[in-house]
Amino acid sequence: MASLSALPTAQEGELLFCWDLARVDFGQRKLLVASNAATRLCAITRMAAADWRHIDEAALRFIEDAVGCAGLETARYLELAGGIGLSKTHGRRALGCMNDLSRMLDPTRIDMGEKLQWRETELFNCRLISKCAGHEGYGIPAERFAEDLRALAN
Repeated sequence: MASLSALPTAQEGELLFCWDLARVDFGQRKLLVASNAATRLCAITRMAAADWRHIDEAALRFIEDAVGCAGLETARYLELAGGIGLSKTHGRRALGCMNDLSRMLDPTRIDMGEKLQWRETELFNCRLISKCAGHEGYGIPAERFAEDLRALAN
């Protein structure tokens, strides 16, 4: 839907700055799940046709939404991350985490009147205890993301 040519292999060494994207279809309703490759922090949004043509700009907004949902300073994160680049996904474990999030979405909780799906985003980021690619064991994505960002910022 984004009409992109073949993407290069992911080269980023720091998974905290990598986000995987997945389209989820509920009939006519199209959602995009953006999931941090290291911590599983996510943003879930309704997609319009125009959004797919500008996926790089849309992805930046989703990242800002996810970082803001974790209660962190978006500008500082983007400063540390650098520019936006599109590549393939970041391996089987990160991809599996993103697919798990996509399968947990409940179509009855999706509000197509809202662009950002705040209820689902907050549930997955702040109340769901899960595994992720960047850590062993279980934890809450927003807490793990905040810990990792503090460690990198210092």
